Amino acid sequence: MANVSGQRGAKIESLMNQASDEWNKGNYDMNLTLLERAWDELPDSKNEYDESFLIIWRILNTSILVGDHARLRKWVDKIFTADPERRDTGERDMWAGRVAYVLGEFVEAKGYFEAADKKSKGRCFSLKDDRKYYNFYKNLE
Repeated sequence: MANVSGQRGAKIESLMNQASDEWNKGNYDMNLTLLERAWDELPDSKNEYDESFLIIWRILNTSILVGDHARLRKWVDKIFTADPERRDTGERDMWAGRVAYVLGEFVEAKGYFEAADKKSKGRCFSLKDDRKYYNFYKNLE
């Protein structure tokens, strides 16, 4: 897929960089605000651009960290349609599994983790970041 180019692309990149700066400072609310502004800057066919996946990925990551369940529910389904040309290695299912787990939807989480594990050929779980999800998934088998 294509990146957004020109002034609009530069503005999206700037917003994403500012969001990273806010993340590094621990200003998670501002991080989310800037990421959602970057999303709003995407052209009308938002999901067609590479940036769409990265923006949603970062929104979900921050929302899990701060426990923003409403935002998780709003954004999780979008991860499946963002950047449709992106290779499916289970990352989308992994995000949906993480979100389902955080929301206490454990049956759904297991299903997503199974799909992610299969698509990634066992490489989807980062032992550093995903240990609790890995342990949950393995204990249910």
